Amino acid sequence: MKKRVVSMLLIGCLGAALLVGCGNEKTDANAGGDTNASVGTEAKADTSGKDFGEYSADHPLELKLSHFAASEENQLAILANTFADYVSQESGGAVKVTVYGGGTLGNDQESLDSVIAGTLDCAVNNTPIMSGYDAGLSVLDLPYLFENYDDIYTFLDSDVCQEMLDAFSSTGAKILNLQCVGFRNLESSKGFVEKPSDLKGLKVRVTGSDVYINTWNTWGASAQTMPGNEVLTALQQGTIDACDNVNNVCIADGYQQYAKYISVMEYATHFNGITMNEKKFESLTPELQDVITKAAKKAALDCTKKLETKNAEQLEEMVAGGAEKTDNVDKAAFKEAAQSVYDKFLSNNEQGAKYYEAITALTAK
Repeated sequence: MKKRVVSMLLIGCLGAALLVGCGNEKTDANAGGDTNASVGTEAKADTSGKDFGEYSADHPLELKLSHFAASEENQLAILANTFADYVSQESGGAVKVTVYGGGTLGNDQESLDSVIAGTLDCAVNNTPIMSGYDAGLSVLDLPYLFENYDDIYTFLDSDVCQEMLDAFSSTGAKILNLQCVGFRNLESSKGFVEKPSDLKGLKVRVTGSDVYINTWNTWGASAQTMPGNEVLTALQQGTIDACDNVNNVCIADGYQQYAKYISVMEYATHFNGITMNEKKFESLTPELQDVITKAAKKAALDCTKKLETKNAEQLEEMVAGGAEKTDNVDKAAFKEAAQSVYDKFLSNNEQGAKYYEAITALTAK
């Protein structure tokens, strides 16, 4: 792949993360399950002369933001809280985001529906769920689309990524940012999976994406869909044999307790982001819109960088805690076996095919 020089950007992101970003995971939760994200003693930006309309530090715009993660260590919660901190800082306190975790305002699908309907201001949603409203986004679910983090940062900083964000606004919800959560691996209770034939008959929980479902069924597994907050119980009860996810989600939700065989497939790059009701966003002044958008993208980039390191560390942490892993996965065999998935996608998804061409052009050797 063409390597993109990102060292200066990454240094800046790491510095920001250490100061106020993804490392700031402390929140105050009450019995109702909501979290009031606070910047504490962090300095507010100088917003004098900016037109925020009726909103100010004394009369802030109050936004409700939902995520469905059960743990505050989960990347969904960290992104939500980091955004809440950043937007408060950048707006000088003119925007206050209250974060509701644990699915108290709905699971992934339900919260996105609420944002579209306007009954909820914001939510953290996964792109496989978003693609149910904008099929072009499902290009991000294709197996082995991105090879490494150079590819990922190139994409996130590209015109095609911005085009994808802008296009989603037609649904009634705006995507404020995208963060890369990491590469998805397989966690199984039945043993390692190193080649496609090892998946025969294995009941694998996958995110509700047509591309994911088609991919796993094509490889020989029996793809099962269910909400993320039901996965641990399903593993414990044997309803499913395995699940795929990034290391951060696995360790935060405890999947390795019942699916201790981790196959490092790194077969898909998982993205999610913060959505906001489009009408709510458009009702704001351009300067306030700009503050919210920039804070969201800053939070996503900082969290992506932190997760790049953290996912590697957490894989080793799970192994140290009793899980087992194999790096001996024949990725070339899995990619070859998924050719029909690509063929079907490119022939049936016109917008997704255009995005695919643009993304592969960005990352071509």
